[in-house]
Amino acid sequence: MTERPVEIRHVVRESTLFAGWREPIHARNELPPRMTAVREACEHVAVGPLTHIFRFDTPVDGFDSEIGFPVSEPVEADSIHTTTLRRLDFFAAMHVGPVSTLRDTSRALYEQMNRSGLSPELESVEIYHSYDPNNEAGNRIEVRAAFLAWPEIYREQLIRVLGEDAADDVWRGGEAITPFTLVDDRAAWVGESLRRLKQQTTPEQQFDTLSRVALHRPVEDTAMYRTLYEESGRRIQAVLDAQNDALKKTQTGGWIDPPFTDEKVLHLSKVARDRKAYDAAQTHDELRRTYCFCSLIREAENPDVDPIFCYRAAGWARQFWEPILGIEFKRCDITHSILKGDRFCAWNYHLPESETTI
Repeated sequence: MTERPVEIRHVVRESTLFAGWREPIHARNELPPRMTAVREACEHVAVGPLTHIFRFDTPVDGFDSEIGFPVSEPVEADSIHTTTLRRLDFFAAMHVGPVSTLRDTSRALYEQMNRSGLSPELESVEIYHSYDPNNEAGNRIEVRAAFLAWPEIYREQLIRVLGEDAADDVWRGGEAITPFTLVDDRAAWVGESLRRLKQQTTPEQQFDTLSRVALHRPVEDTAMYRTLYEESGRRIQAVLDAQNDALKKTQTGGWIDPPFTDEKVLHLSKVARDRKAYDAAQTHDELRRTYCFCSLIREAENPDVDPIFCYRAAGWARQFWEPILGIEFKRCDITHSILKGDRFCAWNYHLPESETTI
């Protein structure tokens, strides 16, 4: 029997009041008691279906899980708390059948991201329109995978830094880019836009603009290292060492270009997306495809994109270090970039005068 292709849609979740039970799980069989509890707590204020949210890159044992309902007013009951979910763009598809095959539907959404050159935000969602664990053939579960709608965010940052007229010129052609634009067409527009950006801006403005167009980093991760920084006597090296020790336990295998700091700069780099494949790479294209987390650069056939695009990746580290150090970076130099033929990407973040200790 021929498998029916998944119909993928683009949906936007606006800022939403959500009452949920957020606690790590190791297996789905831990969810039913929580489902019962949130149904009872939200019975009279729920304004949408039961929803399960997974968040990634948070420092938990197991899966960072939250089960609950969008609600019309806050709910606080035992383990159930109310928060406001941020606006996010998703690729979405309806899954029909057992939860054991949900991953197949989810995989199709992430494959669409690769085709479009879009990077996943660290959240996936299951919306239970119809769910019966005793009759799974009739399940109708909407699966959503979040992605960074960065062209729109890029335009917002251009307006903030350059003003409306200059932003319109740099962003020209962006109105034709949609979430379903294929990666090579997207990369071509990005390359043209960045050439115009360089003509009208200083390096500091490029950093200010593009580093704000990064994936949203979980605050839980930063908070853990902020505590370590304070307990170490405000030593940056203590945080770097702890980060590297944690990375060595993943497929990234720790730093390729070790970070360091002195009184003037914080030199940081990125780890490889797939360290084993990266170490085995024979060509620069193979390096690019195994090193880059950014799907636009990783998946494009031959991206003609200026290295300043790597300021977007610099924004990932910026979200981590600024809250830890209690500073704001005003200047950052790209010292290495896959996009200019290097084997990795790295940056020098210029430290303002502060009380930080090496």
